Amino acid sequence: MLKRIVTLTAIFLVALPSMVFAQGRSFIRDTEIEETLRMYATPIFQAAGLDANGVSVYIVSDNSLNAFVAGGQKLFINTGLLLKADTPEQVMGVMAHETGHIAGGHLSRIHDQLRNASAISILSTLAGVAAGVAAGRSDVGTAAILGGQNVAQRNFLAYSRTQESSADQAGVKFLTDVGISSRGMLDFMKKLEGQELLSTASQDPYLRSHPLTTERVDFLANFVANSDLKDKKVSPELYERHA
Repeated sequence: MLKRIVTLTAIFLVALPSMVFAQGRSFIRDTEIEETLRMYATPIFQAAGLDANGVSVYIVSDNSLNAFVAGGQKLFINTGLLLKADTPEQVMGVMAHETGHIAGGHLSRIHDQLRNASAISILSTLAGVAAGVAAGRSDVGTAAILGGQNVAQRNFLAYSRTQESSADQAGVKFLTDVGISSRGMLDFMKKLEGQELLSTASQDPYLRSHPLTTERVDFLANFVANSDLKDKKVSPELYERHA
């Protein structure tokens, strides 16, 4: 049982995608792709009040669909996401969402939440061991330990969902400010919806690290439906570059 508890705690504490997906991955250096992504991202970074030259964009050689921010102003995009995105707007939507995390300072705050969750988990483990010893029953201690860990996990996931919604709202604002439709972000979310019924091991990492909720999809659908930009497409040049 102790081994199981340690395993559960370890799984929980590697929730940050930067810890999970940046390790052991190689990066792609391709001038044309890098220039295209820079063309996508620069107006979004500027709309977010960021120095576009101060944000680094890395292409990760990984076929899974994923993107994440780490180390402050660093944005990582998997080759799998670029290949699975149907339009430039979908990639821009993802970049706008991730820019929302950067502009909102979410990375530093999520470290604080992980530390809080870790503290709760450790304290519940100690309390559970003490309760089990006092009662002379291992099941009492186990129940206390797992109960505390469940509380820690629920608190962290609730915070994570709040951050994702906040990044969505910031992302659509950035896109709108530069005259880009948010339909791409919505279409990307719909692409992920079909994976929710898959087992965790079969899901793309993006879905696991960016919890998808009905509220998020509804927000984007309503926003796009009421936007003057809903049917606007980016330039043919960007479509050619995407192809």
